[in-house]
Amino acid sequence: MANSCKDLPDECWELIFKRLHHSHLESPSLSCKRFLSITNTLRTHLKILDPTLIIPLSKRFPRLDSIDLSSLRNGQLHHVIIDIATSGLNLKTLDLSESDRLPLESLKVLGSRMKNLRVLMCSCLLTLRDVDLVVIADSMPCLEDLDISEPINRFEAAVTDSGIEVLSSKLKGLRKIDVSGNHYITDKSLLALSTNCVYLAEIFVLDCWSVTSYGIAFVLRNSSNLSSLLVSQLSRIEFGLFDNLVCCARNLSALGIFDSSVPDEFLHFIVKAGIPLKRLSLARSLHQSFTFSGISLFLNKYRSLERLCLAGTDFLTDENISDLSQCLPALVLIDLDLCNNLTESTLFTLAKNCTFLEDISMDGADVGGGGGGDRASDNAKNPRIKSLNLVKNRNLTDECLAKLASVCPSLEVLDVSSCKGITDNGIADFLKCGSKIRKLWINKCRAIKNIGNGFELSELVVLGAARSGINDDGLVVIGNTCRGLLNLNLDGCLGVTTVGLKEILTNCERLREINLTGCLDVSTETADWLVSSRPSLRKIILAHSSLPSGSQRELLLRHGCLVLSE
Repeated sequence: MANSCKDLPDECWELIFKRLHHSHLESPSLSCKRFLSITNTLRTHLKILDPTLIIPLSKRFPRLDSIDLSSLRNGQLHHVIIDIATSGLNLKTLDLSESDRLPLESLKVLGSRMKNLRVLMCSCLLTLRDVDLVVIADSMPCLEDLDISEPINRFEAAVTDSGIEVLSSKLKGLRKIDVSGNHYITDKSLLALSTNCVYLAEIFVLDCWSVTSYGIAFVLRNSSNLSSLLVSQLSRIEFGLFDNLVCCARNLSALGIFDSSVPDEFLHFIVKAGIPLKRLSLARSLHQSFTFSGISLFLNKYRSLERLCLAGTDFLTDENISDLSQCLPALVLIDLDLCNNLTESTLFTLAKNCTFLEDISMDGADVGGGGGGDRASDNAKNPRIKSLNLVKNRNLTDECLAKLASVCPSLEVLDVSSCKGITDNGIADFLKCGSKIRKLWINKCRAIKNIGNGFELSELVVLGAARSGINDDGLVVIGNTCRGLLNLNLDGCLGVTTVGLKEILTNCERLREINLTGCLDVSTETADWLVSSRPSLRKIILAHSSLPSGSQRELLLRHGCLVLSE
């Protein structure tokens, strides 16, 4: 038996460190060379900010299998990808999102070296063309997950059915693809993907204007491994196309239909087919869509549903939700954003009737506008609820927030941004009862200048206070009560100066990211002062006029901190 910690073999320490979140590995890595060596082998994902560091980083972290290059400028990508290709890493995931265009020649080299590459992310590229898809398919034939969604110049050099047809004919092992936002693809692309990629399990086809219910029905019939399907903007669903779904889509567990007309008849078809859904999204349905009777009948047959999104369903009332909640005993997440007739009574009812519920989103509802919901909150305590999104609930008051604290005693995530009826006292009283809060957003809450004192929020790691009333006095309190803070957003907080920031930098020893855009007492020297005062900082966001020179930013980056403007 080991007599001391130093006698433990590296394998034991590795098992111990694996139980830590990656953000907590920095402390042991700084304690001794042995721990540094062990923790280096545990990092598998890295986001590259400086293109010159890819070679030394690949040597330091030999088990890297996922690299994110989305922060690099397009002119830097070619050489970085070549460096990755020759690094000896066994890469499985590569993220090239938000680039201008794909560096095709370097991708060919990468594909010839990285035979185990399975995931390629290419979302939000400035330009994406059919020729890019051909190179991807030829260079990386073993891809299983491809994201080519939301190209910026989608009306110029664009992806068409021809590109998808070639892609699908060569990527036989594809299991997941996101083609959202490619406006020129039609049902032909879905037919090709469904026919050629027999293992396809997830298809996302949002904002593809020429895709119709014919293509969707074909996928449901022919993709026997399909588990998740997201579509949008189906102006009309042809009922006859879905008549014989009874023997199809036997693995479909997640279905999302957005910005479309979804009549009751379609929901009846799903029930009749017996599709084993666990997740359903019917967000922002158009006119002549499903009724309360239709969704009620549907949910009564799908009592094992775990996730439900009815965002933008404007006919829903508190009474409707009370009835529907009786059909949702297994519900874990519900999204009722933009359902502006729903008040706090809905929230209390869900907490009471859905005992497995963890996540409630009611952005743009009327929480606080129901008169307090005193009776509804009786016996509604639900310790499983971890996350509440209450953005833009203008009638939300301190009194209602206090009731929510008693209903959700184990809450970890709270967003009350743009809830202008909440004051210092309200948020302070809530946090006294919510010591488990890990993420808090009070953006645009001008009445909140202070989150309260006399208690400690040791679990809080993210605080979003953009354009709130937080000032120097508030920062002193935050520094004293939130010492574990990792991310702080003070964008537009006009009362913040270096006086308050000193408290944050002194007490929040793990702080990694801070946003000071719009803070008046910030200059080009601020970044230097921040990094020297708090070496843990990895990202600083400033107004463009407050950015240090390019050479100074390069120097700070070499010290591990990215300085940029939004």
